[in-house]
Amino acid sequence: MQVQPEEEAIVQLLCIPGQDSTRAAAKRRVRIMHTNMTTLTQICMTFLLSNILPSDRNADLPLRKY
Repeated sequence: MQVQPEEEAIVQLLCIPGQDSTRAAAKRRVRIMHTNMTTLTQICMTFLLSNILPSDRNADLPLRKY
């Protein structure tokens, strides 16, 4: 499975340098763990998932399924 260039750029922007997203068995990116995010990303994610996109679980940032 080929990684989308946009997806790679998004992960590099949101994660701490040297960290990456969690991958499923098929090597597809599934989520970005809270501990791998920059502080600004953590703040934005908390705001979005609490106010705009309510969810039962706000610990990690889920990625779109293709």
